[in-house]
Amino acid sequence: MSKDSNRIAISYIENEDGDLLMGFREKEQAWTNPSGQIHEGEDPIVGMQRELLEETGLDIKTIKLCHVEWNKDKGLMLYLFKITVDSDQEFDFSNDPDEEFSKIAYKDPNDVKDELHVPVEENIALKYWINH
Repeated sequence: MSKDSNRIAISYIENEDGDLLMGFREKEQAWTNPSGQIHEGEDPIVGMQRELLEETGLDIKTIKLCHVEWNKDKGLMLYLFKITVDSDQEFDFSNDPDEEFSKIAYKDPNDVKDELHVPVEENIALKYWINH
């Protein structure tokens, strides 16, 4: 199945302390929400489920599309999903074919705002976090 390079599924997973689930991309030395390209013909929810499982090993309890945005400059349709997971699950990113993350943790975005893969002004997950 080929990838549709202009559709991106982005997760928004918040713990009970208000921190967001983020992975550390070793190559870029930056934190980001688990996310990825939606395959051609793939439903965005299915794409988000697949990406989250690959990148974190987590199963989704609930998922809700909470924001869609067209990034004209990058030619990307961004789908933000508010997700809940069972807090007892353990992270496992060993099955990620892209091997993006070297670590996964719940982070206070204020603590990593200078280490983000997508800057705050372009980051729809952080904009959502700030406004909710």
